[in-house]
Amino acid sequence: MEEKKSKGMKTTSRIVIIILLLCIAAVVFYKERQNWKQLLGRDNSSFSVEESFAEYNLENTKFEAKLPDYTIDYKELSNLANFEQAEGKEFSSAQREALNSDHFFVKENLDKFYRDDPEEEVYDRVDDWIGLYEKIGGSRSADHRKPENAVFITSDYALHVFHKLLEKEFEYIEQKKLYPTLKEMTDSLFNQAVESYGSVNSENKKSYERIIAYFAIPKAMLDAVQGESESSNIENQNSDTKENILAVLETLKSSIPQKSYDLAKAELELVLEQSRTATSPLFGSLLAEEGLEESSDYTQYTPRSRYNKNSVLRSYFRAMMWYGRNNFVIKSEELTRDALNITLLFKNTGQQKNWEDIYLPTSFFVGNSDDLGVMEYSKVLQDLKIKKVNTTAIQKAQEEIKKLEGPKIMSSVMMGDKIFDLSKGELQEKTKGFRFMGQRFTPDAFIFTTLTQGDEKPDEETGESLPSTTSALMVMSVLGNETAEPFVEEWIDENAPNSKQVLANRLKTLTIQFNSIQQDIWTQNIYWSWLYTIRSLDTKSLNKQGYPEFAKRDAWDKKNLQTSLGSWTELKHDTLLYAKQNYAEKGSGGPGGDLPPVPKGYVEPNIAFWDRIIALSEMTMEGLRERDLLDDIFFGRNEKFISSLRFFRDIAVKQLQDEIISDEDYERLRTEWLRLETVLEPLADELYTEEKVRSALIADVHTDSLGGTILYEATGIPNYIYVAVKDQNGVRLTKGLVFSHYEFEKPLGERLTDEKWQEINYRENKDQLPVMPSWSKSLIK
Repeated sequence: MEEKKSKGMKTTSRIVIIILLLCIAAVVFYKERQNWKQLLGRDNSSFSVEESFAEYNLENTKFEAKLPDYTIDYKELSNLANFEQAEGKEFSSAQREALNSDHFFVKENLDKFYRDDPEEEVYDRVDDWIGLYEKIGGSRSADHRKPENAVFITSDYALHVFHKLLEKEFEYIEQKKLYPTLKEMTDSLFNQAVESYGSVNSENKKSYERIIAYFAIPKAMLDAVQGESESSNIENQNSDTKENILAVLETLKSSIPQKSYDLAKAELELVLEQSRTATSPLFGSLLAEEGLEESSDYTQYTPRSRYNKNSVLRSYFRAMMWYGRNNFVIKSEELTRDALNITLLFKNTGQQKNWEDIYLPTSFFVGNSDDLGVMEYSKVLQDLKIKKVNTTAIQKAQEEIKKLEGPKIMSSVMMGDKIFDLSKGELQEKTKGFRFMGQRFTPDAFIFTTLTQGDEKPDEETGESLPSTTSALMVMSVLGNETAEPFVEEWIDENAPNSKQVLANRLKTLTIQFNSIQQDIWTQNIYWSWLYTIRSLDTKSLNKQGYPEFAKRDAWDKKNLQTSLGSWTELKHDTLLYAKQNYAEKGSGGPGGDLPPVPKGYVEPNIAFWDRIIALSEMTMEGLRERDLLDDIFFGRNEKFISSLRFFRDIAVKQLQDEIISDEDYERLRTEWLRLETVLEPLADELYTEEKVRSALIADVHTDSLGGTILYEATGIPNYIYVAVKDQNGVRLTKGLVFSHYEFEKPLGERLTDEKWQEINYRENKDQLPVMPSWSKSLIK
C-alpha cells in the first residue's frame, strides 16, 4: 500500500514538475513574443491602427521526394548539341566540368537584347526577365518549338515578377490615391496654421512661424504638380523643377510671416539641391541649444527607386521624405512645443482619416513607424487634458513622452563631442522625438543598426567598437542563411578586423532573437512576409534525399544565397521611401503535320519557397482589395500570377515524386511567359519606353556618415543558368535566369538612381560595373 502511495506521489510530483516546466516555457515564449510585438509596433495610440489587412494562409504542401541518386555526364544530355548550335559555339571546358560536377553553371548575360536609347518606345517586351524567358522558351507556336527551348523556372524569376507587379501596383496607388490625399492633408494643415497664427498668444508665435514653414515646404512641392495625378497616363512633365517649386512658395509669401517664408525657402534650396549634409535652417539652432549638432542629410531627397519616373512621384517622394525624416526631439522644449501644436492642429482639422489613408496602406506594405508621432502625442494630449500649449503643458507632456518607447533604428547624422560619451542606445534615447509620418521599422535595418556605430563609446564587454559600415551578408546570416556565415567571417577579416569579438557577440544574439520569431510575426505585412519567403531559399540543412543532384551541391547553396540577395535588393528598392535607413553617426498557328517533340523544362524544386510566395501573393492581393486601393484590372493580374505560381509548384512536386509529366504541362511550362507578360503589360494608354522595361536597379541601404560613404545594393542584367536534370522524363539540359547582385560603397553625395545605374549596365562595355565577390563570381563559368 505504501509502495503504491509512494509511486502515486512520485507520479504526481512528475506531473507537477512537467506542468511547472510547461508554464515556465509558456511564460518565456509569451515574453519573447511580446518583446517582438513591442519592438515591431506601437499600440498606445488614441485611435486604432489595424494590425493587418489580410490573412497569411500558408498551405504547407505535402510531398515525398523520390528521385533516386544519379550521376550525369554532360555527353548524356539529349539536347546538348542543340544548345551549343543555338549558342553558336561549344560550351567551354569549365562549363562542361561544372555540368559534370555541380550539374549546373551560371553564364554572364552579354546578349544585346535591349535598345541603347532609354527613351525609345518599346513594343516587344514588358520586362527584361519576361522577354528573355520568351527567347529561351522559343516560339509561342508549338510548331516551331526546339529542343533547346527547355526552360528552367527559377525562384529568382518568380520573385522578380512579384517585385515588378507590386511596384506597378504601389506606383498606381501612390499616384492616384496617396498623392491627392497627401496634398489635401498638407493644404488643410498649412491653411489652419496660417489662420491660427493671428490668434495665438505671444508664447506660441515663434512656434507657429516654424510650423507654417514646416508645412509650406511640402505644400510648395506638391502644388507644383497639382492636376497631373488626374491624368489616366502620368508621363514625365518635369513640372517639379526648382524654379517652379520656389515660384509656388513665392505665391504664398504675402499670406505667411516673413520668418516662415525665409525658413521655408532656405530649406527648399537644400532639399532641391539634394547633394550634401547641412545644418537645418528650421531645426538646427534648436537642436544645438540641446547639445545636439544634427547635420541633416539632404541627399536623401534625391528621388530614386520608382519615384524618378515623373513629377507626381518625385513630389510625393520629397514630401513624404520631409514628413518622415525631420525630428522634433523631446529634449528640446521648443521642438516639443512645435510637435504638440502640430498635433493639436491635426486633431482640430479632422485630418485623422487622411493620415490613416496614407499610413495604413504603407504600413501593410512596410510596417509601423519606428518613431513617435501623431498617434502617441494625441494620446498624451488626451490623457493630460491639454488643449493649449504652454510651458507647464510642455513639461508635463515631456515627462509622459519620455516613458514611451523610442526608436530602434538610428537614422540621423549626429555630431558633436558629447557623442563620444554616449552608447548608441543612449544616443537613440537622446534623439527620441516626434515625426509627422515617421519612416518604418524594418528587421534588416534593425540588424544594421545593431552591428554598426559611429563615434559613440565602445562596447563595454569587449572594449571593441563596431564598424561604421556593414554588409548584406550579415542580414542573410542573421535571417538564418548558413551559406552566408563563412563569407561574413571573410568580410570581417577584411573590413573590420578590430571588431571581431563584438561582432561575433552581436551576430550570435541577433541570430537567437530572429530564430525565436513566430510565423505570425514573420507574416504581419508584405515586407516581413517577403523576408519570410527569402528565408525559405536557404536549404543547406534540408534533408535532400530524393532531390535532384544539382540541389545537393554547395554551389547551389551559393546560387540560393545570391537569389536571396537579389530579391532582398528588390525589396529594399521597392520600400526605399518608407523604410527607415540605418546611419552610423559622425561625430499564332503554323503549318500542319506532326508537332516537334515538346522540350521538357524544369522548375526549381523548393516546395517551401513556392508555398510561401503563393501565400505572400494572395495576402498582398486580398489586403489591397480589402482597402479598395486598386482597380479591378490589377486583380486579374494578381490572379494570373498566382495561377502561374501554383502551376510551377505542381510541376515541382511531380518532379520530386519522380512522376511522368504530360506534354501539355511541359508545353505550358515552355510558354508560361505569355501569361506572365499579361501580368506586367502596360495599363490603358500607358507607354512603355526602354527605361521602363529594364530590370537593373539600385538601392542605398546604409549611410556611413563617419566614413562619408553610402552602401549600395544593386541588381544588374539577369544572368543565364544552365541546369542538367535527370528523371523519368529524360536526361536533358535546361536554361533559365538568375539574379546578378552587387554590393559596393560610394562617397556620400547625391545618391545613385536606377537611371544612373542602368547607364553602366545596358552597354557593351561593362568595365564600370563593380567587382562581384569571389564566392558569387565562382558560379559564373
